[in-house]
Amino acid sequence: MKWIVFVAVAVGIFLVFFAVYAITNLLEKKRRPKTKTLAPDDDAKFLRDLAKKLKDDNGPKPEADPTPEAEAPEATDGTEKPDDK
Repeated sequence: MKWIVFVAVAVGIFLVFFAVYAITNLLEKKRRPKTKTLAPDDDAKFLRDLAKKLKDDNGPKPEADPTPEAEAPEATDGTEKPDDK
């Protein structure tokens, strides 16, 4: 019998907190300003300006160095194999 009363009180407390939360949320929702967001990629002028800015910032790309990089010498630990001649 004690468990039934305990569960009933716990459920009652939960329902009261849930009701207060729901009412508060509804009231706050009415007070919030309505905002409409637009993604910048929807604006054609923004895209043109962005492409121009990126083109100006990057400029001409430098050519890659045609000389091959020298290989780093391998580290030896003293166990080198003799050259077969």
